[in-house]
Amino acid sequence: MSQDPEHLLRVRHALPAVQKLVYMNTGTAGPLPVAAIKVLQESQLAELIHGRISREANLRKLKAKVETKKLVAELLKADADDIVLTQNTTEGINFITTALKWQPGDEVITTNVEHAGVLLPLGALHQRHGVWVKVARLDSNPLEAIREQISSRTKLIAISHVSYSTGEVLPVEDIVELAHRHGIPVLLDGAQGAGAVPVDVVQLGVDFYSLPGQKWLCGPEGTGALYVRRERLKDLSPSFLGYGSVEEFDQDGNFRLHRSVRRFEVGSVNIPAITGLGASIHWLQQEVGLDWAYDRIRSLGQLTRRELAAIPGVTVLTPDRAAGLVSFRLEGVRPELLVEILAGQGIIIRSISELACVRASLGFFNTEEEVEKLVRAVAAAKINSV
Repeated sequence: MSQDPEHLLRVRHALPAVQKLVYMNTGTAGPLPVAAIKVLQESQLAELIHGRISREANLRKLKAKVETKKLVAELLKADADDIVLTQNTTEGINFITTALKWQPGDEVITTNVEHAGVLLPLGALHQRHGVWVKVARLDSNPLEAIREQISSRTKLIAISHVSYSTGEVLPVEDIVELAHRHGIPVLLDGAQGAGAVPVDVVQLGVDFYSLPGQKWLCGPEGTGALYVRRERLKDLSPSFLGYGSVEEFDQDGNFRLHRSVRRFEVGSVNIPAITGLGASIHWLQQEVGLDWAYDRIRSLGQLTRRELAAIPGVTVLTPDRAAGLVSFRLEGVRPELLVEILAGQGIIIRSISELACVRASLGFFNTEEEVEKLVRAVAAAKINSV
């Protein structure tokens, strides 16, 4: 594990929330850095004092969007022209599922470890278009499980980069290669990927990657982004259109879509939130160091899995191929009760109802001492339940 106590102290000092709590729920919402709040407040203050309709205000808005797109693109190793800003991961997923052309009897493949942000848009495809949703069970070999579900009617594979429920990092590159051999595009839910594990969308070969700002990127709520591989744009006809989506239009309803991913930009956006997201990513890149962060997340996740597995009555569900999410069950203690017990000790985790388990999110800012505090608290909860 990366050993740099002074750097870790500086990072934690920039995250006030982690100084008050054992913050182990970044997979839901990460702690906000001071740098992001400062920039967000400055942006809001500029709107308050100078208004939002002047030429200068419009230039500020354009600059915020351009700079944040560029930062997201650097994070994903992508081109900024292939990035559109969204409000959350689920919005980006819906943008893609509703923009593809569907016929009754078409099929889409997903897995049994997905979030509602994937499952519900796919369920809507079934209800609206008669698309069949096929579920690959990832009990052993994810690649083979998905391979078994592919047919001549498969039009999309929609899966997580990192499962929100088990914490497993899926073999995305192999899955994408398999899918593309059959001419099938791949949509990734990057909610637990971006900021937690290295992401190179070009190397992965993925067609669509949707991510949130508020989780591992430690940005404000209501922010996110979507990457679209340029070659796939011809297959996408957005269902949601506004002035930002088109190059030109007339009063008769005629229009011409932007030739780039800008066709998914519907209208106005929350500029202070976008500036906050940009500041968070910049802070991660320049002050924290993404490689350092990825290494700590992975190492702390491994440590937590080992320590929890050693407790009698604990079943760890997260496999070895994982990052910072650790899901587990404690025999004789309901997940919701365990979450409540730990919260009473200042340790914040969450429950996963689908798997009847709890999940700890190990962030780059967590410490080995906090891991030990979690482990001791879980062991004590087991003893007290007997």
